[in-house]
Formats: sequence, C-alpha cells, structure tokens
Amino acid sequence: MPVMERISDLTAGFMMLVAFIYFLRLMQAWLLHRTLRRAIDRDSALAPTLVERIGGGDIGAPPVSSGNDDRTGLILVAAGLALGGFSLVVGDPEWLRYGLGGALFPLLVGAALLVRHYVLRRTADLAAGA
Repeated sequence: MPVMERISDLTAGFMMLVAFIYFLRLMQAWLLHRTLRRAIDRDSALAPTLVERIGGGDIGAPPVSSGNDDRTGLILVAAGLALGGFSLVVGDPEWLRYGLGGALFPLLVGAALLVRHYVLRRTADLAAGA
C-alpha cells in the first residue's frame, strides 16, 4: 500500500472519529434541552439546575476555568523546543529550515498562553490584595 493511500485512510478515519464525537455531543445537548423543556413545562424544581448545566459544556464536567493555560503553554513550548532541537541534531539545511519553521508555531502559542496565565494570575492577586 503506497504512503499516500495510508495517509488518506488515516485522515479519513480520524475525520470519522471526530465526526462521531461531535455527533455524540449533539445528542447529549439535544437530550439535555428536551429534558429541560419537559421540566419547565411541568414547573419542576430541577429546571434551574438544568439551566446552569447548559453552558458548562459536557454534562458531567466541572465548569471551565482558565487554570489549565500554564500546563498547555508549557507542553507547547516543550514540543516546540523538541522539534527545534531535533532539527538541529539532524543537521540537514533543508530539515533545519522546515523544522525551525514548524517549531515556531507551538513556541509562540505556548509563550502566549504562559503570558496570558501570568497576567490573569497577577490581576487576580492584585484584586484579592486590594
């Protein structure tokens, strides 16, 4: 099997997996909205808690917070440094150019996330102290 056929088969498989995950999320939201409609029609006491769960993303997940920016930023910076280091180790000028170009994206995004996390933490500390 040629390489291009493998790549296209893997891409199609991943696309079907992502589509299935989004379909399951759609079904989950549909069921939650249907339950909420029924609870509101019956004037149930559960309606306010269901309304709070709508904006939370996954039903069983805790509310989304910005506390994961530091970990994601560190992982992206590490991936960028690893890719850049690999390009330097290979030593081929063509690989060096493409590898450092590819390493630039995760480095910049990771650095931006780390700066954002630092600024948010700093403002929260200042607000708590004031």
